[in-house]
Amino acid sequence: MGLFGNIFGKGNNGGIMDTIRCDEKDFLIWKWRPAGQDANSTSRENAIRMGSSISVRPGQAAVFLYQQKEGEYDVIKGPYNSIVKTDNLPVLASIVGLAYDGGTPFQAELYYFNLAKGMEILFTIPYFRVVPAEPEYKAYCIEVAVKGSLVFEVSSQKEYIKYLFEAWGGNDTTLAELESKVKSLLTQEVKQIVSNAPKDTGIFVMHFNSLIGEMGSYILNRIQNKIANRFGILATDVTISDIRYDENSEGYQNLKRITETQTHLFNLENEKNALLSFEIQRETMRTDADIRNDSARRMADMQLNHQEDMMARTREESQFAQRQQTMAAAQQAAMMNEAAAYRANTASDVAAHRSNLASEQNYLGAHQVNVQADVMKTGLNNMGQMGSMNLGGGEGHMNPAGMMAGMMMGTAVAGQMGNMMNNMGSALNQNMPQQTPPPMQGQTPPPIPQPQVTTYYVSVNGQQMGPFDVNTLMQYVQVGQINANTMAWCNGMPSWTPMGQIPALAMMFQSSSQGGCPPPLPNV
Repeated sequence: MGLFGNIFGKGNNGGIMDTIRCDEKDFLIWKWRPAGQDANSTSRENAIRMGSSISVRPGQAAVFLYQQKEGEYDVIKGPYNSIVKTDNLPVLASIVGLAYDGGTPFQAELYYFNLAKGMEILFTIPYFRVVPAEPEYKAYCIEVAVKGSLVFEVSSQKEYIKYLFEAWGGNDTTLAELESKVKSLLTQEVKQIVSNAPKDTGIFVMHFNSLIGEMGSYILNRIQNKIANRFGILATDVTISDIRYDENSEGYQNLKRITETQTHLFNLENEKNALLSFEIQRETMRTDADIRNDSARRMADMQLNHQEDMMARTREESQFAQRQQTMAAAQQAAMMNEAAAYRANTASDVAAHRSNLASEQNYLGAHQVNVQADVMKTGLNNMGQMGSMNLGGGEGHMNPAGMMAGMMMGTAVAGQMGNMMNNMGSALNQNMPQQTPPPMQGQTPPPIPQPQVTTYYVSVNGQQMGPFDVNTLMQYVQVGQINANTMAWCNGMPSWTPMGQIPALAMMFQSSSQGGCPPPLPNV
């Protein structure tokens, strides 16, 4: 058959749509043709129309071989039931796209393969001669018969499909035909493998029957490639069910007698060695018993000495622990006494220090009051003498600017002295421990309020002066140094504003306008 050559010489004359399937039971390869037709008897079997229905049962594979592309094929594995189309035939897709359309037939041969798993071929190989590999036994040839089975399957791999077509030429092939040819190869190969096994594997010929499992694997490895190349099938297992010897043959009898004698001598030697080993073991056991008894005595003495040492060490450790505990208790008592004495001395020192700080604070407070009184007295004297001071305005005339400057200087000096004394008192209060009076039952005293004093800057003769609080500004209003039109500014104001328009300062001008001229200054 022309799998890999141009074998499609028939015309392109397909007819009606076909129903393609394989109903064969005992087959390895089967070529599809219309019902009632013989293989290769009509061109219709090679001209398959697009759209024909195809059915592939489980354990089957449909193979399409194309004339347009030599050696190319598509495989559909079962179960499958559909129509012939390019979706399931990739190679056909390029062919139809170039040369065909609609239901036009395309040239291809269609074959069904049997993909069933575990197909088996039984074989029985009659007696054949096997020569032992051992030089002393080569004169004793024996007859051996082998019985077993070969398990195989058909693979859909590309190389196996090639082997299958080349082996059977694309013709219909049954499993019976395959079995008859495979058995012939098995007989030849198994004989050769078993005959050479003593030399190739070193197995003694009389031990074959006890190693039938190993022999099956050994035979499979030796014949697998040959079966694949020759028949296109994949051998998966070789099972050897029996390896039988011809017990009536002279070679078997002589070899059996020799091996039995050798086995008897070997057993005797083993028994002798066993008895000798037993005597040696008994003597050894007796000696071992003495050694064990002596060892037990020495071990008992060692344990007794060890126990005495442990008891002595335990007593010493207990006494040492008691001494350490007594010393620790004495040290702890001494430390507690020292700590109590230190706390008592510290409390006494703190109380004395607090008393000294309180005395110093009282003294500074009294001194601050005296200093403030002196400063105020000096300021009033200066203000009383302003009328007689020559401040640049001529004899008998008072210079308002000079008087205002003197007042400002006196006020500033008094303020600075008062602030200095306050700072000294505050520093002393910080260093001195604070004595907080106990709160009333169920109440917590509120924090001491801090007064907020607003100060203002004023513009006199184009010069910025200040800042001044409201009381100072009231004095300047009374002496006529500033008035309601004087510009003033304080923190928070957007711009300079006449004092008469500032709500907090406007009332001082109202009182001066309603009361008329201020009273004369008192004589100091």
